[in-house]
Amino acid sequence: MSRIIMLVPLNKNVGLKTISLSLLYYFYIKEKNNHLKSFSYFPLIDNSSFDKNFIKEHFLRYIDVLDNINFSKKNFNSDEYLVLVNRIIKECYNKKKLNEFILIQGINKREHFDADQINFDIAQNTNAEVILLENLEQYSLCSFKEKEKQIKGFLENKKYKNILGVIYNNINSPFIKREYTFFDKLTLLNDIKKTKNFNEIKKKIFFNSFFSVIALIPWNKNFFQLSSINISNFLNAHLINEKNLKNYIIKNIMIFEEEYLENLKKISFTTLVIVSSSRIDFFLEKIYLRSIYKKIGGILFTGLLNLKKNFINKLNFLINQGIPIFFVKYNIIETLSRLEQFNFNIQIKSKNCIKNMLQYFSKFFKKSFFLNSKDKVITFQKTLYSPKEFCYRLTLLSKKKYKRIIFPESYETRILKAVSISHHLGIAECVLLGNPKKIYSIADENNIYLSKKIEIIDPFLIRKKYISRLIEIRKNKGMDEISAQKELKDNIVLATLILESDQVDGMVSGAVNTTANTIRPALQIIKTNPMYTLVSSIFFMLFPDQVLVYGDCAINIEPNAQELADIAIQSADSAKNFSIKSPRIAMLSYSTGYSGMGQKVEKIRCATKIVQKRRPDLIIDGPIQYDAAISKEVAQLKAPLSTILGNANVFIFPDLNSGNIAYKAVQRSANLICIGPMLQGLRKPVNDLSRGASVQDIIYTIALTSIQSS
Repeated sequence: MSRIIMLVPLNKNVGLKTISLSLLYYFYIKEKNNHLKSFSYFPLIDNSSFDKNFIKEHFLRYIDVLDNINFSKKNFNSDEYLVLVNRIIKECYNKKKLNEFILIQGINKREHFDADQINFDIAQNTNAEVILLENLEQYSLCSFKEKEKQIKGFLENKKYKNILGVIYNNINSPFIKREYTFFDKLTLLNDIKKTKNFNEIKKKIFFNSFFSVIALIPWNKNFFQLSSINISNFLNAHLINEKNLKNYIIKNIMIFEEEYLENLKKISFTTLVIVSSSRIDFFLEKIYLRSIYKKIGGILFTGLLNLKKNFINKLNFLINQGIPIFFVKYNIIETLSRLEQFNFNIQIKSKNCIKNMLQYFSKFFKKSFFLNSKDKVITFQKTLYSPKEFCYRLTLLSKKKYKRIIFPESYETRILKAVSISHHLGIAECVLLGNPKKIYSIADENNIYLSKKIEIIDPFLIRKKYISRLIEIRKNKGMDEISAQKELKDNIVLATLILESDQVDGMVSGAVNTTANTIRPALQIIKTNPMYTLVSSIFFMLFPDQVLVYGDCAINIEPNAQELADIAIQSADSAKNFSIKSPRIAMLSYSTGYSGMGQKVEKIRCATKIVQKRRPDLIIDGPIQYDAAISKEVAQLKAPLSTILGNANVFIFPDLNSGNIAYKAVQRSANLICIGPMLQGLRKPVNDLSRGASVQDIIYTIALTSIQSS
């Protein structure tokens, strides 16, 4: 099984792409030396064609790159955004069985305003171990401690589940957190002093760090040499000469004016001269007469839409020298304004330079940080499946089973939309119960495409077939033919009989009808599984960082201790069936332990003991308050000896009143996806929808029902 690592930048100028490529290079070296398996690389924004070509040329044999993932133009939580998120989850799910590790490259705020939220969403839903990327202004213990304080503040708002460590980049860079002009930066770039030896400070930082420090990478001026072609490419300037072109390193820029003719003496191969279109002839005359044209690093003409042939002829003496000559349509003031936006991050395009750069960066990674990092991983929450991965797994399992699910409320637009999507995705074989003409008419009015392959059963044509069966099932309750005919006019009763006769595998209802109308026929016709004494329900509550199970919030009004114990056991077994492999049950009450007394608390205490006796394999505690069940800090104060240690994932409410209020309050206040209620204890799966269920809720309920069926 592979591990998923995600790089999360905390700064828009942190050198994210450079660090990503360096990590790939680092594991590429380990691959060759240690014969590790291959690995995958998922950038959340498309890399340039140069990056892709470089990766394919050097790492193709080892690295699987996911292309066409670009969040930069997708609104957070839009349909397009969710499609990309689901694609990444799917790729991670498929790849992690094959590869040693998966590297996800996050995005920064230059690429998207909601970058922090997007990175958090991806990390939580792929269960990735997060490496934070940050700049460090000065190589000092004081600066380091200040930076750690800022990171802790960031993590108070974004509570990542697993922090693998921090990479500090651009240490002692002259450009960090300073609003220099383009010309100031150019001067600093050329005057910066050589980096000192920081071994002593490095030892102190590693010793005093709260987070695991994966790398401390000093800024290196050798990777920031600025060429005339770098600048012209940034300005989208037009190149005049193509033959014998020399790419000079630029250390200063001169604006040519008549009153500064004496400055021409200072021109060198490191000088880029900017010349206004109105001064072109005068400029050419002066540099020709003074014979200084042979040592110009580049010339940029401004205010030109195109070049006339006679003007190009005048430039031949410069072109023959291989001097870079460019022109732009905007004037000098606009040109200088654009240069202020120049990004002084690494501008290297040479493959050899990139390889040298990767070697430089990768040598600062802490040796074996990936293999030996578990001891310093900071864990905020632990869960097997994140919300979107849980939903993806639901649809995946449902596709494998592909069961027949019947819908008695076929005139409801939400049902028709969910059925259309479920059929398209292959989640289930959907069967609609209703008049075909009416169903197609409603679908057409609401622009819902219903495939002809979706089966529609007209209830008018089949009701008589089920009269005798209903009489047989309900004969002990005095059911006769007249009563049966009357009952079968209800599509829910008819759909339940179709399910009982094994014509379908499951039923979903409740978008229009009450819970009682859905459950009553199921209890009367399908009946309870002999293994259980009652039917109960659970909701899967999809929080941003974990999936919790709530029961029973829909069926049993005032369960006694024995019934509460049955609900707890059913809920724990259901959690296991849906891959929550280690259910930890909290029997909820207004009191924790022995802090409160009374009949209601005693009922919870008794139910807990029944579960412990019947199922000693289950982890359970009760009575316990919600905060002590879910918070380790509160558990230490209120229930230090609790078996669930503030880490419960199955919550059993004492009655329907508290359970129903709680799940709806949490769902609406936190804007959560809430899947359910899923019924437990019936011989065949019947699931009830909330009348406020969204199309997405219905789709996941269809998947649940399909998975429940044998």
